[in-house]
Amino acid sequence: MGHSAIWTVWFLTLPPVMVGQLPPPPERGDVETPQTPGLIVAQRMQDLGVVLEGDKVPVSWLIENRGEKPLVIKQTKSDCGCAVVKLTEKQKTIPPGGTLKLTAEFDSTRRRGKQKKSITIYTNDPVEPKVKLEFVAQIQHLYEMDPSGVINLRAVQRGTPAERTLEIVPGKGRKVVQLLGVEFKDDVPLACQAKQFDGPAGTGQRLHFTVAEHAAMGTLTAKGTVRLKVDDVERTRAVTVRAEVVGDLTFLPRVLDATGQVARPGRRLGPVTIRSPDKIPFNIVDATAGPLLEVTFEPRGKGAGPTKYDVYATLRGDAPAGPFATMLEIRTDSLDQPLVRVPVFGMVAPLVNVEPPLILLRQDGTPVGTKRRVKVQASPQDILDIHEIRCDQQAVVAEVDRAASARYQHLRFLDVVLVGDMPPGTHETVLRLNTSLQGAEHLEIPVIIEVPD
Repeated sequence: MGHSAIWTVWFLTLPPVMVGQLPPPPERGDVETPQTPGLIVAQRMQDLGVVLEGDKVPVSWLIENRGEKPLVIKQTKSDCGCAVVKLTEKQKTIPPGGTLKLTAEFDSTRRRGKQKKSITIYTNDPVEPKVKLEFVAQIQHLYEMDPSGVINLRAVQRGTPAERTLEIVPGKGRKVVQLLGVEFKDDVPLACQAKQFDGPAGTGQRLHFTVAEHAAMGTLTAKGTVRLKVDDVERTRAVTVRAEVVGDLTFLPRVLDATGQVARPGRRLGPVTIRSPDKIPFNIVDATAGPLLEVTFEPRGKGAGPTKYDVYATLRGDAPAGPFATMLEIRTDSLDQPLVRVPVFGMVAPLVNVEPPLILLRQDGTPVGTKRRVKVQASPQDILDIHEIRCDQQAVVAEVDRAASARYQHLRFLDVVLVGDMPPGTHETVLRLNTSLQGAEHLEIPVIIEVPD
């Protein structure tokens, strides 16, 4: 009788695993997650509505820490100096579950129309370390000033009201501007008088400025404060007033600057125009400008006598080439301004310009090293002829290129060639030219010759 066996097979069911795919991670269970701060700002954009220009308005955001660790505000940065955040060291740390009312002050002074500003806060929140908080406001102007910036009175005589004024008119929707006062710092010699006027925008104020009799001539800069009231709202406005205090005479330009282009001897610079704003005749007694310039002046005006002069400075024929600086002094019979001084700057060009001013030759066996083209140029109205060319070094030969020079009367081209052998080393010599130009009859051009070993 045969034996029979019964086999029982148990199968363990496993989730399918695709080739190349890791099994899903295990449930966290008791695994501890790292604790971090959690920054929450429910409303990141604030609308301040309508703000009167000049008001300082607070704007706030509620910051929450919903994390398990303290939230630290490392830094706050505003995109405009008109919004400032102030936090104490204690406020910069928000405990878990805590809140902070972050407040900035918005200064609307000199802002116009719709404003959109932002403040960025930097924290230790690993999820969002940088948060941008924004606010908008519509600025309503109480008044308009013309000019709105620096009040430039230009040339003003002492004791005489300046022609330029400052006008202050009501803003849109406003009616009346009242002036409460004008104060200047440092006791500057400047007075201000206001006159009320009615215009299309409402009742405004026109401010007239007068320089005191004891003010020194020259530039006057005054900083002050205008206090005013628009309807029922008071405001203060910082202002800057500039003026050029003048006496009986005015003159322009204040500086005679001729450095923009090179001037040759004989050129006339200017004019400097000096005049009497009140059309009172005056005389120039004398005018000088140092040893390089000859000064002439031409009167202008009809009737009792000249009320204006044009003063010219002409470079002398023997003025050496190079930059110069001097003072033009004009003496008058004006009791207020017997002496007018004008700085003069310029550049004297040589009668003849040589390019290049130094000739470098190199005996290296190539035509490039042993031949140079030199341009000798005078003023276009001059006639330049080169009668003779000499050189102490016989190995250097130079001659005028007649074909290239034929088209010009003031320009000559020279070909300088190294024709003989010389010992190794560096040799110096001079190319001497005799010309037809008065004042530049003898020209010298330095020559350096390099002979390699």
